[in-house]
Amino acid sequence: MLGFLIIGAIGLALLIVALIFGEILDIFDVDAAGGLLSGPVIASFLAAFGFGGALTMNATDVGVTGGALAGLASGVVVGGIAGGLTRSLMRMPTDESVRTGDLVGATAVVVTPIPEGGFGEVNVSHLGQTMKYNARASEPIDVGTPVEVTAVLSSSALMVAPLER
Repeated sequence: MLGFLIIGAIGLALLIVALIFGEILDIFDVDAAGGLLSGPVIASFLAAFGFGGALTMNATDVGVTGGALAGLASGVVVGGIAGGLTRSLMRMPTDESVRTGDLVGATAVVVTPIPEGGFGEVNVSHLGQTMKYNARASEPIDVGTPVEVTAVLSSSALMVAPLER
C-alpha cells in the first residue's frame, strides 16, 4: 500500500507543478492521440492510480493485484476526464484580436469635442468591444456626433469625419 501512496503523491505533485508552471512539463508531452499523453493527463492518471489502489487495498481485503486493478480503473477514468478537459480547452475557439488598423471605416461617437486643429475623444465599438481613442478631424465636431474613422494616426489616435446624415 505504501507504494501506491508514493505513486499517488508523485502524480499529485506533478499535477500541481503542471497547473502552476504549465509549459515546463511540456517536455514530457507526447503529441499522440490528440494530447492524451500530455503532462497533466499522465499526472492525473498517476495520482488516481496510486490513491485509488491504496484506497481499495485499505477499504477491502484485496491484495496488491486487486489494488493495482482498481488503481488502473480509477487512473483511466480520471486520466480520461483530464484528457477530455485538456483537449476541449486547447481547441476552444477564441475571438479575433482587435487591431487599430482594422478601425478604418468603423463608426464612432464623439465623447469629447474635437476642436479645429486639436484632439478630442471618440468611442469606437469594434468586435464587441468599446474603446476610447484620441481623435482629430478637419473641422470642429461636437459631443454626440456620429463619425467615421478615416485613418489611423497612431495606436491611440484616429482621424475622423462626420457621418453624412
